[in-house]
Amino acid sequence: MLIEFLLGILICIPLIPFNDLILKWAEKDPLKSIGIVSIMMAVNAIIILSYGFLMRPEKPKVFILGLLAAILIVMLRKIKKLIK
Repeated sequence: MLIEFLLGILICIPLIPFNDLILKWAEKDPLKSIGIVSIMMAVNAIIILSYGFLMRPEKPKVFILGLLAAILIVMLRKIKKLIK
């Protein structure tokens, strides 16, 4: 049960560097920030959905809880970077 949760949290590994790259792009060109945010949301959704589809855990509810925890971690990290 804990393994499925940790497998869900592992999605942070590809999401954090990708989001950092997109945030640097948004800081470089602030006029295109709205478009950049929509691209970030679409690519994040593709990464998360493909990861969830490929893993197919035995207990999907616990795995989805791990995914949601990972999304929360990544979102808090983005907000913290945007505030600075």
